[in-house]
Amino acid sequence: MAHDPDAVVLGAMPAGVPADVPAGIPGVGAAYGLRLGDVPGAAHLLGAPVGDETAWTVRRVLDPAPDPDLDDAEDGAEDVVGPEQARHPLADGGWAVVDRRSATTTLWTPRPVRDAEVVHPYLASTAVVVAHWQGRLALHAGAVLLSVGSTGAVVAVLGARDAGKSTTTWALRQAGCPLVTDDVLVLDPHGHRVWPGPGCVDLRAGAAGHFEVGEALGVVGRRERWRVAAGDGELPARLHLAAVVEPVWGEPAVEDVPVPERLALLAGALALRVAPADPGALLRLLALPFLRWRRPRDFTALPAAVTDLLGALRARVPGA
Repeated sequence: MAHDPDAVVLGAMPAGVPADVPAGIPGVGAAYGLRLGDVPGAAHLLGAPVGDETAWTVRRVLDPAPDPDLDDAEDGAEDVVGPEQARHPLADGGWAVVDRRSATTTLWTPRPVRDAEVVHPYLASTAVVVAHWQGRLALHAGAVLLSVGSTGAVVAVLGARDAGKSTTTWALRQAGCPLVTDDVLVLDPHGHRVWPGPGCVDLRAGAAGHFEVGEALGVVGRRERWRVAAGDGELPARLHLAAVVEPVWGEPAVEDVPVPERLALLAGALALRVAPADPGALLRLLALPFLRWRRPRDFTALPAAVTDLLGALRARVPGA
């Protein structure tokens, strides 16, 4: 399909970051197990590569009426994931086209996209697709680091929409648990290894006002965002998922999620609505501690509720 002849490529994006780029090289950072280069405006959101990330390039194309072709896509298809290429509609207009062969994502958008937006929230759609291609899991979840041992013990925060996942993640971070990710959690379902996401949390207005933090970004993606950069320093080189928390509204309580309900909770959190490449991927996570954390819609009650949650987690996670 023909595109506007005035469409321009934004930013001096590299043709690709070589796979043998050593960890720590200036201008190169990692998120979700992907290694990016030349997004200087988002350097503060990226972690230092540990050496085994997948090199990836993001191109930005400004097009007043973005509607890119996709190999093997049916006319009118909105969200397509194939074995070598995927197309994802962006909430505020345009498309992300993810190409496995060239290890490149092209963002076709009607407005310029800043470096920080590339990394969060737009990189998440690429991370979800690449994780699927690599046999990993991608969950809509926040996560924090509970403890540091031979590998860091990670707690995932997942649940229903509007359950307050980002607020829970930030509250745990404020209680001393470094941030691992806010939006998407990428993990290996075999060894439970976790790859950290960008170093920021995007809060809603109420939470940002209560904590007195956050830069107002306006509407980015699907909602208004108040971004808090969480520069917690380098995380351990290896992280593993050690527990899952489901925040729900109600009178304060911490209880174990019954085993029969855990699979539905995980399935509901899948970031890509296709069956995992590994049929047993979700089943391997069911033996982890799953806690349902009830708390009232009252920010003043949050510190005590977080203390109770951390106590329950440390009682159930070995070495925490």
